[in-house]
Amino acid sequence: MNQAIKMVMVLSAFAANLTLCGGAWADQTWLCSVGSAVAVDEDGTVGPPDLGDRERPTFFRVDTAKKKLTLLAPASRRGEVTTFDTVHELDGVHIFSGVEHGRGLSLIINAEGRMSLSVVGDGVVWSVFGHALREGESDAPAQDEPVAESEVEPSDTLNDDSQEDPATAPKSESAAVTKDDSKQ
Repeated sequence: MNQAIKMVMVLSAFAANLTLCGGAWADQTWLCSVGSAVAVDEDGTVGPPDLGDRERPTFFRVDTAKKKLTLLAPASRRGEVTTFDTVHELDGVHIFSGVEHGRGLSLIINAEGRMSLSVVGDGVVWSVFGHALREGESDAPAQDEPVAESEVEPSDTLNDDSQEDPATAPKSESAAVTKDDSKQ
């Protein structure tokens, strides 16, 4: 009896740990954009996915808590929903998988915001690539915003590796290049 109580306590602690750790990312929602999509048929034909008379999705929302992907655009497809069977998180990578209309679905969103979606059907594989942004992250300012060209001070000196004679070099700011400016 003592062993059974210990086992129940260990399993309860394990379940509570999974619940608490899973809660840290379970309510995340992403806004995703489709950058490109390609289909490969079993005979090796490569081309755009055959969607019949429907428009190709361009934006969608992924909700981990509801295990759902909801189309946002184009307007003709807005509101269409795909449900995932499983949602996993491993080292900042979120993996969704499921089955719909006889096709297997896999979606991966990595920590940097890259998104890959595959749809596997009988004799065809669709690969979709794009970007994902956690809902609410767009409100935060960017960390490393690039410096606009107008904010860079012009230099009237040529770099030391230049073949031009400084006496004959143009005096305009646009013609002057330094080693630091050439890397931008």
